[in-house]
Amino acid sequence: MTVMFGILSIMAVGGGSSPAAAFVAPSSGGNTSLKRHRHSLPPGPFPEATTRRQSTMYFRDDDTFDAIGALRPQERERPSDFQGRMKNIVKQNRRRSNAMNRPKNVKTATSLEEFAEVIEEGRREGKLVVVRFVATWCKLCHSLRPIFDKAASSNPEAIFVDVPVLETNSNLHQGLGVESVPFGHIYHPDKGLVEETKLSRKSFAEFEELVRMYCA
Repeated sequence: MTVMFGILSIMAVGGGSSPAAAFVAPSSGGNTSLKRHRHSLPPGPFPEATTRRQSTMYFRDDDTFDAIGALRPQERERPSDFQGRMKNIVKQNRRRSNAMNRPKNVKTATSLEEFAEVIEEGRREGKLVVVRFVATWCKLCHSLRPIFDKAASSNPEAIFVDVPVLETNSNLHQGLGVESVPFGHIYHPDKGLVEETKLSRKSFAEFEELVRMYCA
């Protein structure tokens, strides 16, 4: 639909005369609902001016264009490319800061070899190994991270490990029977794998209680 926009009249009001408006016919047919708005403008720059200018404008109901051809409202509200880049930088810095502030007994294993080394470290040092299988696209995994780190701080004698899902380590998850994330494992230094369960906000308290029980 062609945008119908026209200025009916711009006239000077003075001497008690009443404003008159002449309708400007649209260039194409069709029923387009129009709104009529009157805008009073300040006095002109001439000395001792007592007249005011008055204009009558018509535009579409959806108000995608204003009377002076300004940007559409949705374009005015859209953040700039600079703002988007700055937000991404802040998010990246926050993630790096969170990674640096994690407890010392929290590790990350991204391959089968690294995972095996952590399990062997727990067996050799007589420490419990608590594993959390996660994914970067998993919102629940991100939301559980603070309480996972808190559990690590509360149990410094255990080793806590995050194992992210990557294209290069799919054999690790498949070999351990991990079909969904977040998923938890608990490895005892003498008995091996003793617990495996899906993790959620509701079940994590019970999972942490098992950690404390095996650490005792």
